[in-house]
Amino acid sequence: MNGLFDQPGVPVSLNLLFKGERTYLHGTDMVDALAAIAPGLIGISLRIQKVAEQPLAAVLLTGENADYGEVVATVRAGRDGEKINIALVENTNASPAGRYEYDENDVVGHATIGAEKQIAEMSWNDRYTSIEQIVALNKALLTRCFSAAGVHWYFSRLDVPRFPPTFQKMSLAVTQVLGTSLVRSGISIDGGSFGNIYFSGVKQ
Repeated sequence: MNGLFDQPGVPVSLNLLFKGERTYLHGTDMVDALAAIAPGLIGISLRIQKVAEQPLAAVLLTGENADYGEVVATVRAGRDGEKINIALVENTNASPAGRYEYDENDVVGHATIGAEKQIAEMSWNDRYTSIEQIVALNKALLTRCFSAAGVHWYFSRLDVPRFPPTFQKMSLAVTQVLGTSLVRSGISIDGGSFGNIYFSGVKQ
């Protein structure tokens, strides 16, 4: 992938694929793609605004007004002492996304999930990326905690100090619940706090 900072204001194709049987592009792949083309970000706040069914491109926003198309997600972060904004937009010039196999249950197969205390934890699974493990564990936790709600959970926001690193132990704890429309979980990596992840629930 091309570096996002080489051409500010120019959309960079992310070439994402559909994950498993999903019909939308997944937030975990957005995060991993951003980590590849925009290294060194700190104070990262990713907000996914809509389901991404079309190919995506990332663009480093500048002070100039421009129409890049439908915005799917936004990122606010810091880099080299400056605040920057990145948008993920639908890339109408790209070919339709392909698909790759993904077993979400395998990601968290050895996790411990406690619905009563609303806490889950797992050890590193070297078959998957850090963000895949965080998102899959949180989805499993919320599914267990709110099983009666009858909703499908979507990864919608991530506030972290940097892109998630590898770990030995990772745990999640539900810290705020706004019905099922938005649930916040605190992330802990190797015993230290590592920001928050948010999921939105949609009635099935």
